[in-house]
Amino acid sequence: METLSTIVRYEALFLLTGLALILIYRLFTGQINTKGLLDDKIHKRGISPSRLQALIVTMLIAIYYVVKVMETQKLPNIPSEYLWALGGSHSFYLGAKVYGLLASKFELAAARMLKGSVKQ
Repeated sequence: METLSTIVRYEALFLLTGLALILIYRLFTGQINTKGLLDDKIHKRGISPSRLQALIVTMLIAIYYVVKVMETQKLPNIPSEYLWALGGSHSFYLGAKVYGLLASKFELAAARMLKGSVKQ
């Protein structure tokens, strides 16, 4: 039984390494399109802060989890603080997206300020 678990572990490692290499290769050759990944799609004003923070928080928690898996050689539990941080980060992103859509639809002050129609 020990031999079987060792074989399965190496097969999983081989599979995940292969998938990671394919992903990295396709990112660098441009086969995976990342253009505009962080752009503000609603107001077209450059990089979206909410998208950037959601990406950073997600990547940091993913890196933490991968490191923990490599240390313990099993799937560990994620601390609840990290789950709250991830949920809060994505809630902020979705809230900013909803606010941006509503602001542009109902001509709220924020949308007018972005367009430059509010005089100071």
